[in-house]
Amino acid sequence: MTISGNNKWLAADRLVLLLLAAWWVLNLLQAAFMDLANDEAYYWYFSKHLDWGYYDHPPLVALLVWLTAWLPGTLGVRLASTLLQPLYLLLFWHLIKPADASRRDALLYVLICFSQPLLQLYGFLALPDAPLLMTTVLFLWAYKRFSAKVNLHNALLLGLTVALLGYSKYHGALVVLLVVLSNPKLLLRWQLYLAAAVALLLYAPHLWWQYTHDWVSLRYHLVGRNADSYRINYTLEYLATALVVFNPLWLWHLVKGIRSGRFADPFRRALLVLLAGFLLFFLVSTLRGPVQPQWILPAVFPFVAFVFHAARRARYARVVGIVCFVLFLVVRVVAVANPFGFKGELWGQRDIYTAIARVADGRPVQFMHTYTAPPKYTFYTGGEAYCTPYYFNRHSQWQYDTSDRAFTGREVVVGNFTNRQSNTLLLPNGKPFYYSILPDFHPLREVTIAAVEPIDARLPILRSTKGTDSLGALHVSLAVTNPYPYDIYSTDSLPLRITIFFNEARYTAAGGGCPLTDTLRAGTTTFVECDLRMGRPPVDGTMPSGFCLSRGANPTDNSQRLPATVTRSSDYLTITRPADHE
Repeated sequence: MTISGNNKWLAADRLVLLLLAAWWVLNLLQAAFMDLANDEAYYWYFSKHLDWGYYDHPPLVALLVWLTAWLPGTLGVRLASTLLQPLYLLLFWHLIKPADASRRDALLYVLICFSQPLLQLYGFLALPDAPLLMTTVLFLWAYKRFSAKVNLHNALLLGLTVALLGYSKYHGALVVLLVVLSNPKLLLRWQLYLAAAVALLLYAPHLWWQYTHDWVSLRYHLVGRNADSYRINYTLEYLATALVVFNPLWLWHLVKGIRSGRFADPFRRALLVLLAGFLLFFLVSTLRGPVQPQWILPAVFPFVAFVFHAARRARYARVVGIVCFVLFLVVRVVAVANPFGFKGELWGQRDIYTAIARVADGRPVQFMHTYTAPPKYTFYTGGEAYCTPYYFNRHSQWQYDTSDRAFTGREVVVGNFTNRQSNTLLLPNGKPFYYSILPDFHPLREVTIAAVEPIDARLPILRSTKGTDSLGALHVSLAVTNPYPYDIYSTDSLPLRITIFFNEARYTAAGGGCPLTDTLRAGTTTFVECDLRMGRPPVDGTMPSGFCLSRGANPTDNSQRLPATVTRSSDYLTITRPADHE
């Protein structure tokens, strides 16, 4: 019995659908039985406070988590993300399948997709990359329609998908830019500008959020993630990562697919520019810091397309795909069953946070140094938790959260996983949790400290017989504003202290402080003259600097981070820093 061309085509589509459905079931099982990754807990926290934007990400990932979070456990956090993968892989199949597609082609396509390591990982994790992959394929679908027939309907569709890309992840802007650059003739069509206007209109709520929050996300991604200096290993690690991310077993087919490509077709040309553009852009980005593997994820689609078209006639291609399938299937089964007792953020998290909850004994827990621990603690124990913005840590969405006001006057456990405190708890994963108990907690996080005048000081370097240098006192005039409905004052057991800090590197800071004897009256600004005595002098260079307030040993970040320039001579250290602008 022979299969007609139309029935052959239908048989291929059905097989892709069946195989992707089986893949989805595998994702579903992994989503249900593996613990939350740290960032997943962070986005679950987002979903409890739906908004048009967040400190470091657009809002679509929060919406996806919110849609299914009514289900219990990790499945409720991840369900929507698992549903996206079979949808975008099915749609991409329809974008690249040949006119004479057969069931052999359908099997090969799914095997190539299954052999992509990051598609395995982002098929069940609730991360922004899941909606980014979905909206990238939607945009490519809309672009293919638009480039084939430029009309009003397709322009509106294109504008909608551009906005969805922007709501998924900021890397979506690179997808749009590269695709447009692949077809510059479109810049002469007014419909493209209509699409841009539609995208801008739909994206306006997020832009307004950014405006009202001082464009915090742009500043964080463009400046805040820069490394202190270039290191060759940033580039070498990126090249090695890219090789692994796209599975080197398919590299020959990728080269063959690109060389045999007919790039007069705008869609195929867009795929080529998308692949090359992403790889080159992030190669250059290694000059400013390390590149995370998932940042190049949208390039997986042109990779799959070129490999698929080159491998269709290769007899051994399906063998390569089956070998990859078996290997990845074994890895995923082992990851869920965990017979080797893996320890990491996807395993044993309930035991870790339950142990902390036993110590807390109903008291709120204020975590320091980590913005992902509080949502994990709440997710696994139901207890109250908060993240204190710490002076040498990166900022996060907790900057805008005032829920610690509910802890006022209560006993609070203040803890972290790195710096020693009064007590130590050995966790089930073998790592310590350091903590102290504050009997009468009053938050200080919302207090603002501003330098009234620019700092321009020349301080003598004080030599020590022990071989360590220190500095003379740095005199500053500060305006300290207390927004809370209670006075803040020093006690013998909980003294107040103002400190200036210099972020020499991401996790290294120098600085010094002085006791604060003034009472900070509720709802008022107090002007303070401080002689800040610094221990180790900061290193030479220009670095972020600010002020923090501490009660006991728990400093919070209470000011803008402005650039300070430090210059050392033989006997003096010169420090310059602009005044803060409220």
